[in-house]
Amino acid sequence: MIADYDGKKINLAESWEGASICTELPNGEVHCYDSNEESLADPELPTQVREASLRATTDLASDPHDKCAADYWCLFQNANYGGRRLQFSSSGKKNLGDYGFRDKLSSVFYWVGRWSINYGTATIWDSRSWPLHDRERELEPPHGWANFKNMDYPGGGNWNDKVDVFQVERA
Repeated sequence: MIADYDGKKINLAESWEGASICTELPNGEVHCYDSNEESLADPELPTQVREASLRATTDLASDPHDKCAADYWCLFQNANYGGRRLQFSSSGKKNLGDYGFRDKLSSVFYWVGRWSINYGTATIWDSRSWPLHDRERELEPPHGWANFKNMDYPGGGNWNDKVDVFQVERA
């Protein structure tokens, strides 16, 4: 996945080059930023994402509602909605390896906005080698999953750092 970052194009599968937030825009482009403050200067970001970025700049922004825009799926590298953040809104399967996020997902947040038109579900997938079957789990909003270590994995263990594909399905 090629993204705009600091005035240049970067390949997220290879490196985020210091970015801490990458957001999928409605047109399919991905823009990355060093901080929430930096993202506020991007006129292409949808209003709800800019509003969330503004809330996240406050010292009290520990609530995931302050980090995640309504109708966006926010994927976090660390538990408790911390670390690098990848934000999706459009339907479809997202191969997290293309975004440099394969086997790095530890928490997810989604909340339905006041006038939500995009309510839907998501499915996380762990792609397995044949003859083993892929593992999957549906995530149904509005909800947050603060720590994938607390999510049981089929056959034992947990989902932390095992997700290869994130699929968004809009209603």
